[in-house]
Amino acid sequence: MRVVITGAAGLIGGIVHDHLSSLGHEVIGIDRPLNDWLSAGRNIDDENARNRVAIEMDLTAVSDEELCAVLEGVDCLIHLAADANPSNDDASMMRNNIEPTTAIFRCAKSSHICRVIVASSGLAQVGLESLFAEGGPMYGRLIRVEDGVSPTSTYGASKIYAEVLAEMHARIHGMETIAVRIGTVIPDESEHWRRGGRLQATAFLAEDVRRFFQAAVEQPLDGHLLTAAQSDSPGRFLDLEPGLSVLNWLPISWPNSAENLQ
Repeated sequence: MRVVITGAAGLIGGIVHDHLSSLGHEVIGIDRPLNDWLSAGRNIDDENARNRVAIEMDLTAVSDEELCAVLEGVDCLIHLAADANPSNDDASMMRNNIEPTTAIFRCAKSSHICRVIVASSGLAQVGLESLFAEGGPMYGRLIRVEDGVSPTSTYGASKIYAEVLAEMHARIHGMETIAVRIGTVIPDESEHWRRGGRLQATAFLAEDVRRFFQAAVEQPLDGHLLTAAQSDSPGRFLDLEPGLSVLNWLPISWPNSAENLQ
């Protein structure tokens, strides 16, 4: 299968790129031009990061014609590129998240791409968390996708916008789409055990990133899927359905220590 990944020089993009390539997929990585990437300080400790970038492209400035040329003959598009800092201003969220995601879906439709997988975030529901915490009216159960959205930042709202675009393109244009509320992926996974708390509760270990995205690319899908994806960590408060059932994937058993990571 021919797969394009935007944000391929990033941490998640690199994990997904390497794994899909190892499975025999033809993977084409897209990321910002080298100088832009270095100045942003993104994943610069990964010596292989730039080797995953086949096409240097600024999605905030590219034309539809240029993007469609890259997407010609592609079976699956994984859109991970974004401004992932919720504290950045509204203008950055418009420029880096909302406008490029709109272009991605527009050009994916024009290029007849069968499946688009777009990154969302748990911050789409962050305003609900107090309802499910101890003492809250929903305490004792996990937060489900059907519980609705409650962002507290423009970043969270930009991710909900991506979810809505994905659903719309499935419903109106017959595209297979997956919007995934990605858990916390960090370079040094031992921090989940050292720091615990929310960092551990939202952990998305690299092995589970591989498992989820392999399933997201390869499993049959009818229409649209909205799901959270993370590891089965202690304190997890997000329900991983319907992704578990629809994509037929399972997170690994949570290791009892960082030394037992896969």
